[in-house]
Amino acid sequence: MSHRLIACEHCDYLHVEEDIPAGSVAYCVRCGSPLYSAAQARFDKPLALAITAFLLFLIANSYPVLTFAMEGRVESNTLGSGVVTFWREGFPFLAIMVAVTSMLAPMGLILAHIYVLLPITLNKQVPGMQQVWRILAMIRPWSMLDVFLIGLLVALTKLTDFAEVIAGPAFFAICCLIPTVLLMNVTLDPRYVWRRLAPTTLRYPTSDDIAEADHQKEPLLTCHTCAMVVLGNGRQDVRCPRCGDMVHLRKPRSLSRAWALLLAAVILYVPANVFPIMTVTYLGRGEADTILSGVSALINAGEWPIAIVVFAASILVPIVKIVLLGWVYLATALGLSGPLRERTLIYRVTELVGRWSMVDVFMVSILAALVKLGNIATVQPGFGAVAFCGVVILTMLSAMAFDPRLIWDRAGMQSGRVPVLGGTKSKQDRVEKQGVPS
Repeated sequence: MSHRLIACEHCDYLHVEEDIPAGSVAYCVRCGSPLYSAAQARFDKPLALAITAFLLFLIANSYPVLTFAMEGRVESNTLGSGVVTFWREGFPFLAIMVAVTSMLAPMGLILAHIYVLLPITLNKQVPGMQQVWRILAMIRPWSMLDVFLIGLLVALTKLTDFAEVIAGPAFFAICCLIPTVLLMNVTLDPRYVWRRLAPTTLRYPTSDDIAEADHQKEPLLTCHTCAMVVLGNGRQDVRCPRCGDMVHLRKPRSLSRAWALLLAAVILYVPANVFPIMTVTYLGRGEADTILSGVSALINAGEWPIAIVVFAASILVPIVKIVLLGWVYLATALGLSGPLRERTLIYRVTELVGRWSMVDVFMVSILAALVKLGNIATVQPGFGAVAFCGVVILTMLSAMAFDPRLIWDRAGMQSGRVPVLGGTKSKQDRVEKQGVPS
């Protein structure tokens, strides 16, 4: 039976990590956020899925995704064609972001799993395993192949109205790659990886350390990378003994950085919806397309499911995320108590769904790379796509910069003697055993 301490990453409430039944999930007793699941400590299955994903990724980058035929002319595109087109058209920011989110980050995610899990499975040790697994936590949110697939389907819907479009081998490889990566993540518990990578002499803090920390007035810190509870040793920023990352009592200048990034996103939101995201030239006539006009075109074509997805991802999600994050930040800055549990849930949801707004950016990259037939048919990206991509990236960075534990700190839900973890002064109140069926 494990007696390690584990802290909720959203409210910092301390729990004792217990063994829970298979198929169960441990939830925080204070804010309701998931703590950990009862995954098996196996590495062979996620390793096999990672190798499969690597092979599928090679196919996705080696063969055409779509083939576009019109007026006797044929054009094909690959996964990297949109990146090249954006760069040649004078949109380096879009080229970099599409390259990172659809190629570099997914490839890094897959290779990191293979690099770390293969030696663990073979009981070997290779240099840099901890550093690679630590970098994996940073690049995971930027892997957006699933969002790319939705953008691909939207582009396919637009093209089938006036030309013949054939799905290539890479299209089917991407369709197989996404569930493979999803299963790779679901079948692997990062806690077991960090325990295998940790030094053999590492001592994990237990419930017995709480009384000593209270007595010495030392903070118990939580590593944001590997989630280990770390003894502060009288300081509010130390290096994690397990993953080597810097551990802070709270993210430095979290609220001010989150506000600055959110306000920048608000400024860009206006040109993102006013300026065209692309200009479509068909038989010598050019027509500018904004995000809203693109949704209208899908509705007029009778593609209601795709229109609803694009409207939700490109119009509804950005504005709702901006409003909700602004409300969470404001309530935190004012120290409002109110529904803290619901406020934490809102933050978690907005952090999760923000990436799906990249659908329109991916759609433009696919169309611009594929439709290059001169005056017959051409798609050129517009400044609206740059502004909209900026909105998506800035809101994601804003949510990442914010420390949700401040929601509870500013509302006075913290200990008077140990300034973070737990929420009350007694050991019995600050530590809970958790094993709630999912």
